[in-house]
Amino acid sequence: MTGGAIKAVLAAAVVVFGLAATADRMVANSAGGSSTGTGTGGVDAAKAGPPVVTATVINADDSPDVFRRAASARDAFGFPVGANRTGKHVHDTNRPTDYDEVEEVDRTGQPLALTQFDPTGRLVAAVRFDRPSVTSPKIDKEAATTAATRGLSASGVAVAGQYQADADAVLGGWNVHWDRSQDGIKVRGDETRVHVWPDGRIQSVAHVEHPLAAGPADRLGIDDAKKVVNGQFDRWFAGRASSYAVQQMTLEWVGPNATFDAAKLSAAPAPYRLAWVANVKPSGVAADYVSLVTLYVDAGDGTILGGDVVE
Repeated sequence: MTGGAIKAVLAAAVVVFGLAATADRMVANSAGGSSTGTGTGGVDAAKAGPPVVTATVINADDSPDVFRRAASARDAFGFPVGANRTGKHVHDTNRPTDYDEVEEVDRTGQPLALTQFDPTGRLVAAVRFDRPSVTSPKIDKEAATTAATRGLSASGVAVAGQYQADADAVLGGWNVHWDRSQDGIKVRGDETRVHVWPDGRIQSVAHVEHPLAAGPADRLGIDDAKKVVNGQFDRWFAGRASSYAVQQMTLEWVGPNATFDAAKLSAAPAPYRLAWVANVKPSGVAADYVSLVTLYVDAGDGTILGGDVVE
């Protein structure tokens, strides 16, 4: 079988898998195109319609709570106070998300700092736009962690557990990071990250936190979860001159997605669920096009919640 024919066959198999984005890239390859980068397993944005971002102006009179939260976060992080403040409510179908944003601006209208909050009032991001002092002594890792923790506490952002602090070779200063966990189990992708300038001031904060569904009353064991994974891949790879190996399985809170079910593309974001996360390494023909498949298996009923695909 020629290389082009193999690609076409594998592309057809991937369509069956529901990995539409990967299939599109494979078909392009068989027609003489090239594939670069890392696939995330989603369907091409064009198939789901173009993303839409709309912004509506808000002010302190009609949205006092937003501006009050913004002032509190600004002061907690030690951000500069502007001569004026502007605000907007943003609706973004690409991410998808809604958030409120308040900017501190100087007398010429140039931004000094901004803060963003989700619809529940929880901080999403904060950043200042001035520059660090070049004459102040540089702080160490412990001082950076103390500054980050103090700022988060003052702003009402709770962090717990182990943190990681790393020197930032590009921007200077330190990046202090906390992964979120619930009941001792990692929440996939949820984190709080603070960049502290060399002079000890907080430059930016990013906080990602998703709602969680209730954990299952009866939790699926790892052996039963692995049977679900094996069964799924046995069906996917049947007759495809391909095999696989389950490399790792961990229990995590994950966000259901449309990677293997295009019908979920238009669904509203669902609360994160407890799941077994399986990393599976393809071999044979499939390995020429897919280097890793991640599968989310619901830790309650064993259904497939989604996952990811890396080319």
